Amino acid sequence: MQKKKWDDIPSLAGLEMDWEFQPASPHGKRVHARMDEKELARLFDGQRVLVKVATAETTFTGSLHDICEGGLAVKLDCRLAENQAIKVGLFLGAEKIISGAVVKHVQNQDRNYTTGVEFVGLGRAERQHISGMYASKVLRHAL
Repeated sequence: MQKKKWDDIPSLAGLEMDWEFQPASPHGKRVHARMDEKELARLFDGQRVLVKVATAETTFTGSLHDICEGGLAVKLDCRLAENQAIKVGLFLGAEKIISGAVVKHVQNQDRNYTTGVEFVGLGRAERQHISGMYASKVLRHAL
């Protein structure tokens, strides 16, 4: 049997799709699955997770709203600017997470602001810890 060449394959001219393919993501538009504050509270015995946020001018403490490998959302008493570079730090169980971050969006809710940030330079061990928390949640629901 003779080996085929690419030129031996007929052209696909005239083949058109009547729709544009978009792969389905189990997380909606997000790349990573997020764990919200209710799921985090179950993991950490009802304790809310505090987040330290440092800007060039000052430091704030907020409450973790949700988290994934790519970033987190924190409830703060003050409004940060979108695209602002910050540092975030928190404890997830015994694991300390510290990372650079960029503010992606801010939503005003009652008397506080839910601020979504994207991690910048999050370490591999920290990223694995966060993804492991999600995996443990999924396994717990499967049992």
